[in-house]
Amino acid sequence: MHTGYGGHPWPQASACLLLCLLAGCSLLSFKSPERPLAPRELNARILSRELASQFMASVGRVGQDIAGTDNDADVLDNTLRWEIAAVTASRRAATQMAPLMSLLDSWALTTQMRSFMADGGAGATLFGSHEPAVRAVTDDYADQIEALARRVLTPHEFDDYQKFVAGYARENPLQDLSFTRVSVIDLWSREKGTNTKLVDSLGTIPEAMADVAQRVQMFGETVPAEAMREAQLTLRESGYAKDDVQSKLKELDERLERLTRVAEASPQMVEQAVGEVRRSLREVLEHLDAATLSATQALRVERAALFADLQAERIAVLAAVDVQRKALAVDAGNLASQVVKSSGEQLRYLAGEVLLLLIALAVVLLGLPFAAGYFVARARFRHSADKTP
Repeated sequence: MHTGYGGHPWPQASACLLLCLLAGCSLLSFKSPERPLAPRELNARILSRELASQFMASVGRVGQDIAGTDNDADVLDNTLRWEIAAVTASRRAATQMAPLMSLLDSWALTTQMRSFMADGGAGATLFGSHEPAVRAVTDDYADQIEALARRVLTPHEFDDYQKFVAGYARENPLQDLSFTRVSVIDLWSREKGTNTKLVDSLGTIPEAMADVAQRVQMFGETVPAEAMREAQLTLRESGYAKDDVQSKLKELDERLERLTRVAEASPQMVEQAVGEVRRSLREVLEHLDAATLSATQALRVERAALFADLQAERIAVLAAVDVQRKALAVDAGNLASQVVKSSGEQLRYLAGEVLLLLIALAVVLLGLPFAAGYFVARARFRHSADKTP
């Protein structure tokens, strides 16, 4: 039986209990919504959005060059469709809620666009002589996103992401300039299983506010130009090109000038000229109404898409927080059960040892007088025997 303090298991149990409690505190701190984003996640968010902004600006410049140097109606129509689809898809990929998932989505998109524009791809012959310029912008964006992934991911993560992106682009190629895509996040979560944590932390409140500000700025910089492209494409599909509108305005100016001359020379012919002016104005106003309606519809669609994205992200955040809360409750329950069980075992063990010590002490205290009397009586008996002749 151990009577020394160093052989008793209770100090070790106390130390284990203290470590468990400290671990529990660490768990609570780790799951707090105030935990800031990791540096690599923050870098992935900022740099991927910066690359997306640069790509969208390059798309706009290439589109302007094509519109100013080419007269092929098919090429001009395809250019407008490409500008709209490329800007929309890259913006949606760059504004994912989870920074690493945003990087993954952007990487998958650039790989799809590279394959789409490559020789033999579905978009290899859509831009005529401007194909090299469109391909250069696409390839440059793909190279920069891949380089960013190599910088912020570990070698194991990079290989894992690269394998997924290659398989995704191979199985889900872009078919046309609408850039219809299968959800990257959905496929990733299915492949990795339900235990994969897509969102580790939402960051601090200032980081969340900066995220929203970046989203609003990106939408504000791209939606007006996108609405103009939508209006131009609608006019072209309706049979009215930019030159047609300009010619109508020029014709209107000529008619107004003629009306002025006729009014000065022959007031009787003014009524006929006024009728012609009214018809010209009616045509121009109809064209403007069609363009305005198209722009309004485009803005309405973008606004609905923005609120849908925000609503989906809010639902995803609430779901993630609920999952973390349930996991925390389960961890806390398990920890409490372990502590109670360990404490009960240690208390039972300690009570047994204390009981044994009390029994031993009682035996010693009760047996000591008897032993002393026995030895004293024996000593007197021997002393009396020694004195007897």
